[in-house]
Amino acid sequence: MRFSYSLLPLLLLAITQCTTSNAQWTPAVNAIKLPDSLIFTSNTANNNCTVVWHPVLQRYYSLRIGAANFPLETWVLGSSTSVCVATTAIDSRGMWYNPATNTIERNCLGALGWATFGIDAGSCATGAFTTIFPGQLQATAQSCAAFDPVLNEVLTYSAATTSVEFRDRATGTLVQALLLTGTSFANVNTESIIWTGQAGYEIGLLNWATKRVFLFSRATGAFTGQSQLPAAAVTHTQFRFCYTNNRVWLFNATLRKWNAYCIWQQTCGMDVLPVELLAFNATCDGTPSLTWSTGSEQNSSHFEIERSTDAREWTFAGRVESAANSQQLIEYAWSDPEPLHAPVVYYRLRQVDLDGGDELFDVLTVSGCGTRSSTITAYPNPTTDLLHVSINVKEAIEGGRLELRDAMGRPVSRRSYRSRLGETAPVRLEWAGSRSIPASIHRCAGRYG
Repeated sequence: MRFSYSLLPLLLLAITQCTTSNAQWTPAVNAIKLPDSLIFTSNTANNNCTVVWHPVLQRYYSLRIGAANFPLETWVLGSSTSVCVATTAIDSRGMWYNPATNTIERNCLGALGWATFGIDAGSCATGAFTTIFPGQLQATAQSCAAFDPVLNEVLTYSAATTSVEFRDRATGTLVQALLLTGTSFANVNTESIIWTGQAGYEIGLLNWATKRVFLFSRATGAFTGQSQLPAAAVTHTQFRFCYTNNRVWLFNATLRKWNAYCIWQQTCGMDVLPVELLAFNATCDGTPSLTWSTGSEQNSSHFEIERSTDAREWTFAGRVESAANSQQLIEYAWSDPEPLHAPVVYYRLRQVDLDGGDELFDVLTVSGCGTRSSTITAYPNPTTDLLHVSINVKEAIEGGRLELRDAMGRPVSRRSYRSRLGETAPVRLEWAGSRSIPASIHRCAGRYG
């Protein structure tokens, strides 16, 4: 199920995907979540419009919309962690790669127009820009534009008229307002539009309610197909939807993360993510309890839970069967029937494929859960020189120690003991009589482990 590539073939694949394909692609009935993801370093990046791929520099770029001082970040191929952080310098919306100039360009808020996009010698976005054309060269003030590199046209969507405005990139003038037809537009994302370049399916919109990508013909504006996103996909009414590097991208504002999806029948067999883990949590409910959920699964056999007291040496703790194949949200739960007794216990989740491959997920900690407790009964009380103690513990004890201490904390008598699970351990404490120990309050305490 998993695929591995040497570095050179992987780079060649990425470059090929960014060029116009001669083969015609058709929409997949069900879109597939891909491994690709881009996570913002900045914790203020919570509302995004577009991510764009530069095929020559092998970089992804994305920014938070809304102000000139919002974050602009850069990612290298194959990594979800950004490598450069800058600011947008101008209130930006959509972005696209222009092969004619080998640059990234963008449309901005309202009448700010179109602008260039600065990239330094290290291929990091800088935010530096020059205005290409001023004015509102888009359907609405908030429009997130896309780009047709073949006809050299910038396109934006008007939800009010369900039409697409095409403008000449060379002049900024309106070329056409194309009416879209053939489906309901009631729950369509109002500001975002995508350009796929696939004949007959060039234009794309997002139905945020049904989580479907609608596709339309550039020639006629007619609805020509759709692809159903996974149930766990996070959608938005205005922004956070785009297309680049032959992938649909959706932005999760909570995680500050772009996730990629394949919507094409001919390409969705590549690099499928075996399990999309949405959440993994640990709580203490009398015993350590783990819960996790998946948004999609492919050829998954089961999950294994492993635990440790030092996060270095791990042991098997339990197994939960998985759904094998699913495109729906599935929730799992597991409780530790025999918890380890340590101040902190570490848990991790291992997903195992039907073909034997596996993947480890993040480590979680549980503190002070399942702590051992015992009941101590002592008689006679008060006493002078002999004390009978009964200790009832919740598990087997080896190397237990019972101590009698005086008011100053000094040991008066001590004994070792052991017990089996559920049994009471009798312990006899003696000392040299009342004349050797002044009358006072003494404390009896047990230790083990």
